[in-house]
Amino acid sequence: MKNLKSLILPAAIVLIGAGAALATNVAKNSDSNSQTGYYIDSSTGECRQSPEMCSTTPGDLCTWDDGSSIHSLFQADTECTVSLYKPVN
Repeated sequence: MKNLKSLILPAAIVLIGAGAALATNVAKNSDSNSQTGYYIDSSTGECRQSPEMCSTTPGDLCTWDDGSSIHSLFQADTECTVSLYKPVN
């Protein structure tokens, strides 16, 4: 009986650790697709940062409403050419 207890406790600790590592890895992978969206400023034509977080995973286009117009959001670059998508929850 004593040998059984000495085997179960370490095995349980290893399983808990493996589960925690897997959960951490899944959380990191889902966050890696998340990034700040950028929009084209209609008055200057420049690519500007928005407060919205978007995803690189294809789906519905990510947009931001600034109160006066709705902007399509893009990845950060000098020309705002690569579309971003709404995050999937």
